[in-house]
Amino acid sequence: MTYLNEMKNKHITVLGLGVTGLGIVRFLLSHNITPTIADSRLSPPGIDWLNLHAPQLSTQFGDLNNAELNTQDIIIISPGLSLSTPAVAEAIAAGVEVIGDIELFARLNDKPVIAVTGSNGKSTVVTLAFDVLKTAGYKVGLGGNIGTAVLDLLVGDFDVFVLELSSFQLDTTKSLKPISATVLNVSEDHLDRYVNYQAYIDSKQTIYSHAALAVVNKNDVATHCDINPQVSFALSNADYCLSTYYGELYFCAHGKAVLPVSSLGVVGSHNQLNALSVMALLQPLEVPVDQFAKAFSAFRGLAHRCQFVAEQDGVKYFNDSKATNVGATIAAIDSLAEQAKQLIVIAGGDAKGADLGALKPYLQDKVKALICFGKDANVLVALTDKGRLTENMPQAVSLAKTLAETGDYVLLAPACASIDMYSNYMQRGDHFSECVKAGEQ
Repeated sequence: MTYLNEMKNKHITVLGLGVTGLGIVRFLLSHNITPTIADSRLSPPGIDWLNLHAPQLSTQFGDLNNAELNTQDIIIISPGLSLSTPAVAEAIAAGVEVIGDIELFARLNDKPVIAVTGSNGKSTVVTLAFDVLKTAGYKVGLGGNIGTAVLDLLVGDFDVFVLELSSFQLDTTKSLKPISATVLNVSEDHLDRYVNYQAYIDSKQTIYSHAALAVVNKNDVATHCDINPQVSFALSNADYCLSTYYGELYFCAHGKAVLPVSSLGVVGSHNQLNALSVMALLQPLEVPVDQFAKAFSAFRGLAHRCQFVAEQDGVKYFNDSKATNVGATIAAIDSLAEQAKQLIVIAGGDAKGADLGALKPYLQDKVKALICFGKDANVLVALTDKGRLTENMPQAVSLAKTLAETGDYVLLAPACASIDMYSNYMQRGDHFSECVKAGEQ
C-alpha cells in the first residue's frame, strides 16, 4: 500500500466524527498516519472514543471556519457532509483534495468489486449478491452503505467485495474500478442536498465511470449510460428478464432459461427484478446455476422492506418502512397489488422536497385507501379522493384495520423519510409492527 506511505507526508483532516469518520480515524492511526479531526458539532458522537484512544490528535469542533481546511492537502469527508458546505467549498476552490472513505478504499484495493447504487433496492440486491457468492465458495466482503466499513474490509482475507454506495459516497469517489456496476433505478430523493433532480441522477451515474461492465435497468432511462460492454435487466425484453416456458415462469439470461422463478424465497415482482439484477451483476464471475438456485431459495429478504408482519382476520400486513421515497412506494404497491384483493397503504413523513405527484395513477388504479400522517400528510392526502388523514401510527393502523376486509393487504410504504417523528425508518417500521400486533392473543 504505497499510497499510505505517501499520506504520511500529507496534512490530512478527517471531517465528520460519526460512524464513518471514526472508522477513517482508526484506519489512519493503524497505519501511523496522524490526521486532524474536525466536526461542525461541538460534541460529535465519536468524541468519547477519541478522548480515550487518541487524545493526542488535534481537533476543531464547532465552527468549520476555524478548522483551517484551506491549509490541508487532503480532507477525508464523511458522506453526511455536503461538498457545498461553505468551508468545504472554499477548501476545494483553494485546491484541497476532498475524498471519502470509498475513494481511499479504491486507491488501496486490488480485489474485484461489484458496485451497486440506486434510489431503491440497494441493500436487498447487495445482500442477495453476497449470499450467492458466499454460497458459491467465495470469501466476500460486504460494505459501503451497509455491513462493514469499507476501510475495515481491507484487513480481511477476501476474494471479492460487494459495495452498496449512496450518491453522497459517490460524490467523493473517482478511482473505483468495479468489475460490474449498476444504478438499479432513480426516483426523486435527497433533493434537500442536490440543486435539482438531474444533479442527483448525475451523481448516481458516476458509478459507471470506470466499470468493466455496466448493468442498466432497461425500463429506467435515468440508469442508462454509454459505457460498453453493458447488459440490461427488466421483467421482460431485456438481457436478464422473465419468460414463460411450458407454463412456468423462469429467470432468463440472454434468451436462455436459467432457473424457475419459484426458486426465489421471497415474493413480489420487485424481488424478481432484484434477483435479475444480481444475476446480471455476477455475470463476470460465471457463478454456476445451482449456486444461484441454492442462495435464491434460502433468501428471506431484509427487515423493513416489504416484510410480512402478520395475518389477522384474513388481512395481511406488510412493513416497507424503508420505502422513504416515491419510487420505493410505487415498487411496493406494484408488487403487492397483484396479489391482494384490495390494497390499503399507510404513508407520510418528511418528503424532503420531493414531488409526490408520481403516486397519483398508482393510488387511483391499485389502492383502496391511502391513510396518512406526519409532516407532509396533507400533500399526500390531496393526491387522491381515497385519502384519509390521521395523527400518528396507532391511529393509522387502527383505521386500516377498520377498513380492511378478508383478502386485503395493508402496506406501510411511507414515500417519505421518518425524521419528523422517528429516529429512523427502522423505529418507524417496528412501531407499525407493534401496532399491528397489539391486542393479539
